[in-house]
Amino acid sequence: MKAQFIMKHTRQSFIILIIFFALNGCQSKKENANILCFDLINLPENKEVTLSDLNCYNVTYVPLESKRQSLISNIMDIKFGNEFFLIQSFNTIYMFSDNGSFKRKIGTEGRGPNEITHIHDFDIDKRNQDIFLVSAWQKKFFVYSKDGEFKRTFQCPGPTTSFKISREGILCYNINSFANIDSSYRLIDNNGLVIKSYRNSFYWTLTQSSTAIFNHENLFYCYNDRVFKKEVYSDTIYEYHELNFKPHIAIEAGNRLLTPHARSIYNSEYLFKNYFNPNNLFEVSDYIFYEFNIDFKIGGMNYSNYFIGSKIDKYKTLLSEENGLINDLDGGPNIWPKTTKDDNTLVAWIDAIRLKNHVASDAFKNSKPKYPEKKKELERLANSLKETDNPILILVRLKK
Repeated sequence: MKAQFIMKHTRQSFIILIIFFALNGCQSKKENANILCFDLINLPENKEVTLSDLNCYNVTYVPLESKRQSLISNIMDIKFGNEFFLIQSFNTIYMFSDNGSFKRKIGTEGRGPNEITHIHDFDIDKRNQDIFLVSAWQKKFFVYSKDGEFKRTFQCPGPTTSFKISREGILCYNINSFANIDSSYRLIDNNGLVIKSYRNSFYWTLTQSSTAIFNHENLFYCYNDRVFKKEVYSDTIYEYHELNFKPHIAIEAGNRLLTPHARSIYNSEYLFKNYFNPNNLFEVSDYIFYEFNIDFKIGGMNYSNYFIGSKIDKYKTLLSEENGLINDLDGGPNIWPKTTKDDNTLVAWIDAIRLKNHVASDAFKNSKPKYPEKKKELERLANSLKETDNPILILVRLKK
């Protein structure tokens, strides 16, 4: 009798689980039914794309001033404030004026009081231009004024590897590389007090096989003064609005979408070869840009891809990092977008030596861009640079 009861109870539990997952699946499909969906199950053909194809009409180059204290070996990220921008190069934040003149460094690397051991992310509060850095290892935020003066620190909830300053507060994401995170997101105030926690929706199991680290489990971006996020396990991009996540756009990857189950049982090589490994995500003008790796070979040559889709018509394409966006406006080097300055401006950068080599090439000399006078300006700029100068920012303006 007891065995029969257990079997009956087990069958009932199993049926309940099936119903639960079925309802969740239906809810997910229903959730995406009324939002814009892009199909990455059947990827578009990888082809050449010009700036004109995306309604770009202007390219501006901003050389970064090359002083001894401002030499940059590698740009990892860039954020824009009012009349200044910040560049992260490893564990250093450099502040430049909009014209590229160097202003100062932000923060101090080290283990002493008010020093940061590793910068995992940074952002600028648009209300007062305060600068926030976060270290997941120290579980601490560091706050500086727009003039670069240290103001204070406060503790952050868990291993915060990325965050965005929203209207409601600071939205923090806690990376789950070791399958031990219960709350994926927490909203905190400017003193670290938790306003609201958001439970982890994607549990997986850490095993000897599951050693893969996804640097971008979560991708934040801002568009139209709103904060958006996408997790590696989800097809859906969500807007953060009034303390809740609201479905915004779906990028449907089918069996290429990483699942918690797959992460639990497969090794890094299998996962990176068979599932999308996201790198970047943003919206600009009428387009969405989603950067990812697929068929990634550990230790080999790998190129990222951008899926670019129009939000107002059926235009969509796949862009290879090997090619980039072809600059048909001034004949400049091909562009691989990295982020946005505002809702209508793409941002990229290039090393000085690469720009000089491009301008000296036959391809540039023989090019016939839409704006020949801009080609001459670019040539003058390249000739004024030294090979060892700092990188040059490239700002590409799109029509609204």
